[in-house]
Amino acid sequence: MASPRRPWSLSLLPPEIIHEIFYKTPAEALVRSKPTCKKLYTLITDETFIHKHFQRSQEHFLRATDTVQIMDPSTRKNSVLPVPNELLQHPFKIDTLVDTHMVHCDGFMLVEYKDDGSRDTNLALWNPVLRNIRWIEPSRSITSFDYHGIGYDKNKNGYKILRFTSRPWEIERYEDEPKVEIYECNTSSWRTLDLELDMNVNIMRNCVAVMGNMYWIVYRDDEEEEEDEEEFIRCFDFSDETFKDICFCPPSYDNSHLSSFNGDSLSLLQQEQVSRTIEVWVSSKLGDGDVSFSKYFSLSAPDLPALRLHDDAAYAVYCFAKTKSVIAWCVGVEGEGDKVCRCLTLYEIDEDGVRNEKVTERDYMHDYSGSFVCGYVYVPSMIPLPWVRD
Repeated sequence: MASPRRPWSLSLLPPEIIHEIFYKTPAEALVRSKPTCKKLYTLITDETFIHKHFQRSQEHFLRATDTVQIMDPSTRKNSVLPVPNELLQHPFKIDTLVDTHMVHCDGFMLVEYKDDGSRDTNLALWNPVLRNIRWIEPSRSITSFDYHGIGYDKNKNGYKILRFTSRPWEIERYEDEPKVEIYECNTSSWRTLDLELDMNVNIMRNCVAVMGNMYWIVYRDDEEEEEDEEEFIRCFDFSDETFKDICFCPPSYDNSHLSSFNGDSLSLLQQEQVSRTIEVWVSSKLGDGDVSFSKYFSLSAPDLPALRLHDDAAYAVYCFAKTKSVIAWCVGVEGEGDKVCRCLTLYEIDEDGVRNEKVTERDYMHDYSGSFVCGYVYVPSMIPLPWVRD
């Protein structure tokens, strides 16, 4: 006679096995499962577990327009969510997120939304997984000339938001206003930093947060020099609250796209406009002394896609899928004449060329530049927003 089958339960497994299973479970699925079990709720709200889960999470792409799309580039699965109600209900009602710029750090998106009714910019901090949003009251009127960054102060164990002007020559018009400010998320307050900005430095809006600090591609605009402008990487260190020049960029093609690599280094994806030659560079580890770039791989082929169509088109977004392989998501066009449509295409590119190609979205807008970027590299996270708790 067969023995009765014992009921199986997750609780029968050793704790270390349970932890390993949940480390590999997507953050969105864990959040949905919170109400199902008290033990599970205790585990996935534990601070240590949350941070370990985040460290093992893979990079995704996030695109926000009239909806919010989150794509896993390795599986090509794309979830589409509505724009959060908290944004729609704000006094500056947001019907579309096209006129926004976002900065990602630890699963948070710092949203800069420009209100069409004025030249002011509004700030919000948003965790798409937890669906938490917090509007940030600016210390003064924020304009389109301002840049923002978000990072982590290792000394104070807290997140901070940076604001500085992207056009130092505009300061003369606002002489009484601070050039550089820091917002302390733990105290919900702004304060002015006594930092000088270079008058001849231009900062590209393309930026990335790595290990709690922000990095930008910048170049010096020296009218007296006839040589080509050299691009370099500038960092803002949130722990000691200073700007630092990290290293020079490799010889630049027409388009340079900045991202992270392995969570502790920088990467550059560059493409020459005419030949469409692609070069991928990665830096040495940040914080290990002198930083420099080395070529990861390069590719020349007649059928390579244009990752950025022209100077007014949206920047591509990319991440690393396998060794010496990138997945790039970019804006392109299909058709001719009145039948031209804008399309978003996902490319897997390695040393041998384009491995896979998939159009993820099409529309028949004449303005195919769309927003400033195609999307953002984003790591889903269950880390709660500062000052926001369940």
